[in-house]
Order: sequence, then C-alpha cells, then structure tokens
Amino acid sequence: MIGLTPRDHWEHSLGDLFYGLAETLAPRKRNGTLNISGLGGCIPVRSGRAGLVTAIQALNLPSKARIGVPLYCCSAVFKAIAEAGCTAHFIDVEPETFCLSTEDFLTKRSQLDAVIAVHMFGNLCDVPALREAAQGKPIIEDCAQALGSKIRGRMVGSFGNIAFFSFRSGKYLSVGEGGVLFSRDADVNARVVRLTDEMKAPSYTDECAHAATTYIKSVLRSKPLYGIAGYPLWEFLNRKMRLSEKPSVALGQIFMVDFALIRKRLPLLDSAIMRQRDNADFYSNALKLDSGMLCSEKPGMFYNRYHFPITFPSTESRDLIASSLLKQRIDTMKYLGDIVEVAAEQYGYAGDCPVAERLSKRTLIIPSYYSLKKSEIERIAERLNEGWAEARGRVKLPQSKELLR
Repeated sequence: MIGLTPRDHWEHSLGDLFYGLAETLAPRKRNGTLNISGLGGCIPVRSGRAGLVTAIQALNLPSKARIGVPLYCCSAVFKAIAEAGCTAHFIDVEPETFCLSTEDFLTKRSQLDAVIAVHMFGNLCDVPALREAAQGKPIIEDCAQALGSKIRGRMVGSFGNIAFFSFRSGKYLSVGEGGVLFSRDADVNARVVRLTDEMKAPSYTDECAHAATTYIKSVLRSKPLYGIAGYPLWEFLNRKMRLSEKPSVALGQIFMVDFALIRKRLPLLDSAIMRQRDNADFYSNALKLDSGMLCSEKPGMFYNRYHFPITFPSTESRDLIASSLLKQRIDTMKYLGDIVEVAAEQYGYAGDCPVAERLSKRTLIIPSYYSLKKSEIERIAERLNEGWAEARGRVKLPQSKELLR
C-alpha cells in the first residue's frame, strides 16, 4: 500500500545509528543521571517496563503486594507488576481522560497496598486528588506517554512517590528503548540507584545489535516502506502474537546508544510538543463529530497530546471508520482492543471496570504526531469527516448524551 501514512512516529535515521554507536565509545558513566527539565536528575534504566519493576522494588512493598492499576493501559504494566512479585488489581477509568478513576479507586482502596497512576495518551490523572484519596498508600506515576505534560504548571512525575518515563520507539523521543526513574524521596532514590547499579550492562556487541535492529524497525515503520513492507509485516506479527505473549521484562542498564539519543533530543522536546498540540487543536476544531467523542484538556492541565483518541459510539462505527481511513492510505490504532481478554485470561480481571471495557472496544487513535505536514493533518480530518458522514447513514447510533455511558 504505497503512500500509507503510519499510525505513529518512529524516528531513527542512519545518522542516529552511527551517532549512537560512536557515543558508546565515549568515557561516560553508563548509569549516570539524565536531567529532565522540571524534574532534575533521573536514573536511566533499560526500558520503561524495567523502570516499573524497579520502581515497585524500590518502594519496599510487602511480599505479593496488591497494586491498583487502570484496566485501560498497556498489558506490559500488568506483566511488570507480576515480574516484581505483586498482583494487579484493576481500577476503572474516567471516560473524559482515559485515566484512573479516583471514585472507583476509593471503592477498592482497602484492598490495595499501592496504586499506579497512568497518564494515558499524555492526558493527566489528577494525582494530587489521588494522593488525598490514597491516604498514604504509595503512588507510582506511569509517565511513559506523558513526557512534558503538566498539572498546574508542575511537571508530571513529581507528584507520586516515584515515577518512570519511556523513550521507546513510537514515543516522543523515539530512541529504541530506554527509560528513566525519578523520585523526590531520598530513601527511594537511593534504593533505585542501588538496584540499577546491580543490573547487567549490555556489551558492545549488544549495543550494535540493538542499534541496528532499532534502525531497521524504524525504517519499516516510516514512509515509504511502511505501506509496502512494514504494515503487512506488523499485521502478520499481530495475528501470530498476542499482547499477553510478550517476553519477560528485561532488567538491565540502559543501552548507551539510547542514552546518547535521549540526551541529543531532549532539548527539542518542547517544540515537538507544541507542534503536536497544534495538530490536536486543529482536529478538535475541524472534525465534525458528536459531542463526547473527543477528549478535551481539563482546566489547570497541560497535555502533551501524545495520542489523539476518538471514542466512537459502538465497535461497529469505530471499525467502519478505521476501514474507511485505511482505504484512503491512513493507518490508525484500535488501541488496547483486546486488553479485557488479556487481563481476564492472564491477570485475573473479574469484570468490574465497565468504562474501561467500553473504551477498549470503541477507541480509535488517528495519526497526529508532530512530524506530519499541515496538508497531511488536513487530509486526515477531511477523510475522517467523509467517513463519519457515511457511517452515520449505515449504522444505528445512540444519542450524543449516551456515548460515554
């Protein structure tokens, strides 16, 4: 499918490949801190998933601790909880933000030893309100999608007991893997340092293999090869591999090729976020959708707009739009479409998160990343509006006020 617009942004050029490999030879401490504006020194680790395992370990939770987690989030979070020797207990989400519902948390608080606040899509969980509700129970902020998002001018990651960020391919900085941990608590921070110091460092051979693999994947996930080879390859792999069958979390020190690219790209983050926010603002004004289908920024919040989710009134209407856009060479994501089944089969989900269940079957992510040209954003909006007008005539839709029930 020549000219297919990728669903997300993977960036790793040939220049990045050689730059990262050259930097691995520099005499720099592998596990030195990484400074993020608004937070300060953060401790690198192999990946965001490894960061979550380390965060749980650093909190010194009791054996087999019960950790509250939104059902609507990547199953890698559930796997990391299990890898840390703990149990996931599922909490519903708010339909307006896709983030953890404090109200549902309150009904389940007595069953929990800690909670993970996932800032989904760069939207924000109200962590100050959650802290009040938690009554001293530890809070881990999952900022994997929220780099640069803020609550009342303060950077996310600074509200919980500990936070982790991800720089995996497809994220804002998109370097391959790589993650960091941050905590204002000196004791927690010291335990993180000890845990990461004890992790195995990749060899130079590992570094080269990782850099080459990251480059090849990024080329396949970008134009022009995405439509020709990347999309059919990923579709094939997705049919053969379930979310729940991802390998165990690899605990280890960060790849220096990733560390070098993170340092190189961090100064460009603010401008990338502003461009992506502009794209989201354009969609919000240009898309002719029913009220309740789009997610708006709450007062006092600053979303990095990592993804642009649309909540359709039914699975059928979502799938019609996804199919319509694909015919127009625009790829989309039915994000976490099987998370309910994965959580039930692998992690004991018992069916008490109705909002998250609905969102998993009705949400579609459209391309909105900062590297898209204005003409591409306009084209996506036009084609979606055309598809929605046609879909409304083909399927029975509930009234607007029923969309989020």
